[in-house]
Amino acid sequence: MNRRYQLVFCFLVILIYPALCQVVAEEESIPEPFIDPDDMPGPVDDIFLPDPFPPVIGGDVGWFRITSDPSHAEVIFDGSLVGYTPITVEVYTTGAPYHTVRIEKSGYKPWSRELHENPAAGETKTIHATLGPDPCCKSLRITSAPSGAQITLNGVYQGTTPKTIDNLVIGTYQVTLTRSGYETWHGNIQVRPDSDNTIYVVLEPSFAPITSGTLMIESYPEGAEIVLDRTSRGTTPRTLTLPEGSHTLVLNRAGYQQYTTSVFTRDKENARITAYLVPVGTTPVQTPIPVIVASPVSDAPSYPLSYESLTVLGEKAAAEAHQNRNSFLAAVNDPQGVFAGDTEFVSVLAENGTLLADPAAETWIGEEIATYMDQNTVPYGQARQALARHGGGMLYENYYNNTSSAGELLISEVRPEEDGLIITTSRRMQTAIPILSEATIASLTSVSETDGNKTGVPYQQMAVPADPNDTTGQGGTIFEPDRNGISLLPAIYALASEGGGPMYGIEPDGTDITLFYVFPETDGQVLVRWVSEPGRKHTEGELIHS
Repeated sequence: MNRRYQLVFCFLVILIYPALCQVVAEEESIPEPFIDPDDMPGPVDDIFLPDPFPPVIGGDVGWFRITSDPSHAEVIFDGSLVGYTPITVEVYTTGAPYHTVRIEKSGYKPWSRELHENPAAGETKTIHATLGPDPCCKSLRITSAPSGAQITLNGVYQGTTPKTIDNLVIGTYQVTLTRSGYETWHGNIQVRPDSDNTIYVVLEPSFAPITSGTLMIESYPEGAEIVLDRTSRGTTPRTLTLPEGSHTLVLNRAGYQQYTTSVFTRDKENARITAYLVPVGTTPVQTPIPVIVASPVSDAPSYPLSYESLTVLGEKAAAEAHQNRNSFLAAVNDPQGVFAGDTEFVSVLAENGTLLADPAAETWIGEEIATYMDQNTVPYGQARQALARHGGGMLYENYYNNTSSAGELLISEVRPEEDGLIITTSRRMQTAIPILSEATIASLTSVSETDGNKTGVPYQQMAVPADPNDTTGQGGTIFEPDRNGISLLPAIYALASEGGGPMYGIEPDGTDITLFYVFPETDGQVLVRWVSEPGRKHTEGELIHS
């Protein structure tokens, strides 16, 4: 059996051997590969790696300086908002030499340009746009007396007066003003492209003011539009209840010349105006003087007094000042103008105390009135300036234009300083101011005297908290509104915050005008002194003669 396996094995070897020899021969015939030394890699530093920060195309930079008139307009550069004029925009000098610039500002036409050249390296190219007004849109300024009336424009609430409404398309708008205690006012207002578009509305009280009179207006022919204090008030004939003070009246009727006059209404008095309208093309007749019929009332004034007419006059003055400063000052300086009256008038100071306008004080115009003092060494206008810088309010003053040695008392309503103007409406009280002795004034203002209750001093004094909201002291009681309805606290705090100074007022718990002196704040207190009745008694030799 073993013999047989040996024969089979030999036979297989004989068959396989030639094939194995052929394979070995083929492998020996394959040549070894040739490696070029230049293809061998060198040191690591010689290996090329891509730059992770490739250079920016147009690496050199230049700039476009973009300005406009008016300034602070939006700048849209290459489709993106980049800021407001004036602005500098950086570009790459070798970048695409094409850019777009668009400049926009509310109320002006958009301005746009295409730029086809970049600035050179380090160069600044200037682009200036002069923006033209957009004829499609204008602003409407609405003011009222009193202010604080709610405004609706075409049925949409816009805020309260005074208010400027911007971006209105040219056309007619329905305006409604409402305020508690006053009749609702309606009007169709046309916004024009060539106008300031300003309206001033005097709201009619829903009840008669404390000091008011009536004005009956009739015309021939009837049906004329009544424009009273620049506000449409219906058609003739009509009787209106008006606050005491000066008013202007205009009557308009198609086919007739405009009728214009002025009237001063007094408390509890009735005025009547009859206008004979003149056809267009006919020589006008002289304007008749308003007829005033006095009611049978007592000559004694009623207390407390009302100052609504001062407020109305002040609101009207402020509205006109906002429209045109120069024409407003000219109107105030007109002795026959709407801001001049027998008992009430408007005066205007600059913020530095220079008198800019007063219908009865032409010789004082241009003077810094605070550099002049009255018979009691009180600088004219000093308290007025302080009060205007601290929110305004009511004030007793000595009129600088009075030539009497005793002066003339004014009750003034001082408006807050606005646009560098201090507008004040004043009422002449036909009351003299006591002339004090030099010794009394020196004692009143002396910082060495601290006890206002000691024997022999001509004054009384009270310390009030420097914080107006602090009610722990007695100041709110001592200086509560006097018989004329005026509280001295606003003027006291205004003077104290500006280093102190003198002012006039009604003596606490009394009825007579006297001199006060306000000291600067010390340790949270403001010391206030006033000349008491004994201090107002003097001999002729003690008087100061100005």
